[in-house]
Amino acid sequence: MKKTVYILSDAVITPLGRNSDEILQQLYAGATSVKQYSNSQFGRYYTSRFEEESVYGNNHHSTIFTRIEQLIIDSIQQALGPLQIQTDQKDVLFVVASTKGNIDQLDNPSFDQSRLRIGGMAAYITRYFNNPNQPVVVSNACISGVQAIEYAYYALQQGIYKYVVVTGADLASDFVLSGFYSFQAMSPFPCKPFDKDRAGVSIGEGCGTLILSTEVEDDAVEIAAVTSSNDANHLSGPSRTGDGLSNAIEWAMQEAQLQAKDIDIISAHGTATMYNDEMESLAFQTAGVTDALVFSIKGNIGHTLGAAGIIETAFLAHCLKNNSGIPSLGFEKQGTSVALNVCTELNHNKELKIGLKTASGFGGGNSALILKK
Repeated sequence: MKKTVYILSDAVITPLGRNSDEILQQLYAGATSVKQYSNSQFGRYYTSRFEEESVYGNNHHSTIFTRIEQLIIDSIQQALGPLQIQTDQKDVLFVVASTKGNIDQLDNPSFDQSRLRIGGMAAYITRYFNNPNQPVVVSNACISGVQAIEYAYYALQQGIYKYVVVTGADLASDFVLSGFYSFQAMSPFPCKPFDKDRAGVSIGEGCGTLILSTEVEDDAVEIAAVTSSNDANHLSGPSRTGDGLSNAIEWAMQEAQLQAKDIDIISAHGTATMYNDEMESLAFQTAGVTDALVFSIKGNIGHTLGAAGIIETAFLAHCLKNNSGIPSLGFEKQGTSVALNVCTELNHNKELKIGLKTASGFGGGNSALILKK
C-alpha cells in the first residue's frame, strides 16, 4: 500500500534572505537579489550571490567548512529546528543535491581533495550531524533538486526510514558561470521568465532543505507524486516539442489520481532562456494545464541549479498554504507561443489546493512533482 509522504518543514537561504519566511515576504514584495557584476572573462553579467560575510553569518565553523558546506549545515539546522528529530539514528537519511559542490575549491592545493567529489562533501556534512547512514547524492544537472525529492519519496515508501533530510545547494563560481557563458545563455539584464523580451538565465546562489516523512504534522503539505523522464533530445538543448516534460507531468497526475483541471498553480522551471520557456509552454499545453496559475522565482533569486527544485518546491508549498501565487518578476508581455496564465500580482481570492512543480535540465532530463494541501 502506498504511503503518504509529507513536507514537515523547510528552510531556504539565498542572498534575498536568511530563512524561508524572510525570503517569502521578499518574493511577495517583488524584490530581487539579482545584481550586475563584471570581470575580465564575462564582462558585465547578472547573478544573485552572497557577500562573503552573509554566507558565513553567525556560523562558528568558517575555518572548518567551505561556503557551500556552511550553507547546507545552516539550512539543515533551520529545517530541523521545529522538529524533534535525532539525526544520529539509522531511521534518518540524508539526500544531497548539487551540480558542482565544492568546485570553487578546485584550485586550492591545501583543500581536502576527497571533498571535491560531491559524495565526499555530503559525507563530511552528515558526520557533523552524527548520522550513521551513507548519504545519497543526486547530481543530474538542473533537475537534481526535484530528483532528490523523488529519491526520498520512494525511500520513505520502503519503510526503512522515518525521516529523510533533502538538501541542495550550489554557488555561482567562475567555473559555473563560464559554462553558461560559453553557451551564450547568460542574460545581459536580470532574467525575465516567460517574457517576450527574455534573453537568458541569471545564475543564483542558494540552499534549500526539506524534511520529509510519512509521519504527519500540523499544516504539513503532501507530496502526491513525483516523476521523471528523459527526452533524449540534445546534450544541452531542450526538446522543441516539450514531449519529455509533458510525459512527466502526465505520469505525475496519473500517480496522484488527478486530472489536468485539478492543477491550481504551477511553479515552473522558468529559466528565461528562449528555448526552455517555449518548451515548457508547449509541455503545459500538451498536458492540458495551461489554465493553472504559473510563476517562476528565478527573476528574484536567479537559477540556483541543484538547489532550485528544492527551494522552489518549498515556496510552492507556501503558496498553497497562503492561497496565493508569487508574482513572476520580469514578466510584462506574453513571450511563448502558448499563452500562459502567468502570475503578476498577489491574489488570495481563490483557494489553492494542488500545485505542480516542473524542472528540466541538460541531458534531456525532466521532472514533475505534485503537492497537495
